[in-house]
Amino acid sequence: MERLAIAAVLVVIALAVAFVAQRRRGAAASGVPHSSVPASVDLGSLDIDTGPAIVVFTEETCRTCAAAIAVVRGPAGAGLPVTEVPFADERELHRRHGIDTVPTTVVADLDGQVVDGWIGRVDMSGLAAALAQVRGG
Repeated sequence: MERLAIAAVLVVIALAVAFVAQRRRGAAASGVPHSSVPASVDLGSLDIDTGPAIVVFTEETCRTCAAAIAVVRGPAGAGLPVTEVPFADERELHRRHGIDTVPTTVVADLDGQVVDGWIGRVDMSGLAAALAQVRGG
């Protein structure tokens, strides 16, 4: 009898896992983009008077976010203004810019057009190229 109960519990767990997997596949099939860098950022809504700028979308408990901020605020950022957009304080800005993964770091030009961006670790060679492009050289 005990074996039957264990088997029944395992069947219920398997069905639950299958149900969740099916729902996730359905959501992915809907065409909703995930983990993408925005093509532009609204500099005004981010309290940036003029570009170019580096924008980092973060979350308080994210260690990779802290590392991304340190990189772009240090010498690698070449003195460009850096704006951090923490999820806890700015959920609407994350939603409006389509941010669903942190850190998302972007280099934006004078008009807010994203020159380059990264999800997770910042690519140093890409950052150098983006900075050269927005600084005109």
